[in-house]
Amino acid sequence: MSRRGFVWIALATLLLSAKADGADSAAIGGIIKGTVTVAGKPTMDVVVSVEGVPAEPAKARLAAAKAKKVMLDQREMKFIPFVLPVVVGTTVEFTNNDKSWHNVYSKSEAKPFDLGLFAPGKSRSATFDKPGVVRILCNVHPSMEAFIVVKEHPYIAAPDNRGNFRLDGVPLGKFRLQVWHPQFGTTDAGVEIVRDGEVLNVSFDLKKK
Repeated sequence: MSRRGFVWIALATLLLSAKADGADSAAIGGIIKGTVTVAGKPTMDVVVSVEGVPAEPAKARLAAAKAKKVMLDQREMKFIPFVLPVVVGTTVEFTNNDKSWHNVYSKSEAKPFDLGLFAPGKSRSATFDKPGVVRILCNVHPSMEAFIVVKEHPYIAAPDNRGNFRLDGVPLGKFRLQVWHPQFGTTDAGVEIVRDGEVLNVSFDLKKK
């Protein structure tokens, strides 16, 4: 066999091996996905989380989640997104994309802070080091409001504009799937992942309690 032929076989073997390894990694744990609606209409303004996962399986995913850059925009006199899920230790950057000065502050127990006034085009940041719900406000524009939901684990998601969410790599076991909404509070459903690669479909339609 020629050297070139050997190289192609070796390369093909490596690619197939990498593909197989990737497939195995993707299949570790299960997937929980579904839709969140409010009175039948899709919503993005919630945080979906898997509660009760032991700390050990979450460690590697938690480190990766902290490394990501997270932004909360100030645009058209609104905070965007309105609801933002993060893990403990995440630094959130607040960027002023309006033409007026803004402020960012909170009196929430999980993270009381005040970033002061800052001009258009500028940004300030804060690190969220305690779990809880942090209500974000602007003292220049009282109508501006947002919520940062801080969790001690990485099994969290915010739905897209169709209300769809997906949580990957959920370990095997019985847990609670929790949905938090600023107005309706917390709604729970029991879930169980019994095998790697399993996909659970769980949807919620939220209503006033």
